[in-house]
Amino acid sequence: MNLSVAVLLVVLSGEGYWFGGHTEMIQFHWNVKEPTSPAAITWRLACGDARLASGRIALPAKDRTAKVQLKVPEVRVPTQMQFIYRAEQAGQPKPIAEGVVTVEVYPDNLLATVAERMKGKKVFVWDDAAGLPALFKSHGAQSVHVRSEADLQFVLPDLLIVAADQLGREVREQEKPLNLVVAGTSVLVLRQTKPATLAGYRLAQRSAPPKLAWLADHPLTRSLHLFAISSLGTDAWTIRLPADEPALEIGWCANASPGRMPAPIDALVVVKAVGKGRIVLCQVPLGPWESDPRSQLFLAGALDYLVSPVVPTPAPSRRLPPAEPAAAPEVPTIHIP
Repeated sequence: MNLSVAVLLVVLSGEGYWFGGHTEMIQFHWNVKEPTSPAAITWRLACGDARLASGRIALPAKDRTAKVQLKVPEVRVPTQMQFIYRAEQAGQPKPIAEGVVTVEVYPDNLLATVAERMKGKKVFVWDDAAGLPALFKSHGAQSVHVRSEADLQFVLPDLLIVAADQLGREVREQEKPLNLVVAGTSVLVLRQTKPATLAGYRLAQRSAPPKLAWLADHPLTRSLHLFAISSLGTDAWTIRLPADEPALEIGWCANASPGRMPAPIDALVVVKAVGKGRIVLCQVPLGPWESDPRSQLFLAGALDYLVSPVVPTPAPSRRLPPAEPAAAPEVPTIHIP
């Protein structure tokens, strides 16, 4: 076959968001069903004009797949790098595929101050022991491990984190966390797919939008917008907010034909003040805590936000419209006799 018309898929671990000092993987795969011929891929990792790593691997004809394991250099600040590849086949005068993929490399210290953030706070974590409780412990932060809603009886945490898919189908499992919000606890609920409703709002499984709208300048959007929501296909679980609901959508599916009146909206991130506390619902699928810098950036920002003062959440119809630009001062007309 003529490989020049084939498509070479390049898949980066963590969608190209890496920690410096970690080993990452890049997979090459011909997206064709017909038999292929052997090829070779030359690659390099660069930062500007500096070559940081390089190599050459075979792309076999039989399984049409090849992998590169790469030790990423350590960095002190977030740094853009370029993964450059070139696929060649014997007897072909030109490369049969080539390209450049930008990767974002972060220092492995994004949670260095998490213990200080949580100091003096009663933080409860509803998750498997090997999940967030282990992550906090590895960074010297103290938390109380919650295994079920029964562990929330007769307690009033400052902060409660409900990890992904910890809530079952029964509505009663959500009663205690919601009561804690009213009493003054800040509650963060990560992606849930089992219950039909979440905090009283219907969960709707739908095709992921090609692009989300994000609330500008909100602390929770600084890392969440980095996730490729469109890669979910039909596995996006959104929060259906009724029209004029007193809840603040942080990331949502933009209406193709927005009107002037409040309308129902499908959101992936919602914030709402209830009683003395606040609840954050985040349906964005976060990556592994230990290896995904985007998830750690979100967690660090969420901890800061959740311990900040709670402010009321007005309904959309009661929110102040954007300020009108100030009119230019009138220049007096001078009449010369």
